[in-house]
Amino acid sequence: MEEKFSHAEGPEAVKNSPYQTKEGSSNSLKTKAFAEFNHELAKGKNTFCRDEKLKSRKLIEHLFKEGKSVSKDGFTLVYLILPISSFYPAQAAFSVPKRNFKRAVDRNRIKRLMREVYRLNKSAVYEKLVTAKKQMALMWIYKGKGVPNYTSTQKAMLQCVEKLNRIIK
Repeated sequence: MEEKFSHAEGPEAVKNSPYQTKEGSSNSLKTKAFAEFNHELAKGKNTFCRDEKLKSRKLIEHLFKEGKSVSKDGFTLVYLILPISSFYPAQAAFSVPKRNFKRAVDRNRIKRLMREVYRLNKSAVYEKLVTAKKQMALMWIYKGKGVPNYTSTQKAMLQCVEKLNRIIK
């Protein structure tokens, strides 16, 4: 199939388009993301945006092969310090095994609790990583038997974060 352009538009028109393309937008998007990150840190906003989520299968496989872990009360934090393709100091993912929780409602509830606790308390990890000029991938896994409440989730995850902060230099 041929691409046909009129005389008014052509390949140059695509370059001059106000819409960003994948090829031409990498620098402007990176600058924008970095500015947003610094703005969020300065204001103290607690968000968990799309770029902070760990989604890359290759990165997740690499994390489980070479990563180290910290555990407390059924919560396991698998981490790996490496450069990632994000302007955020860390990318995080959350997992609850189907073996322990057959009902998707329970798994989703636990993941929602973990995301909320992480969102509200990630600034401690971010500050440490920014001062050390490092990036890391994080995977939170809940291996307990019962559905935890918010306070127990917060307590265990904060203890894992404290252990992690002692490890980051």
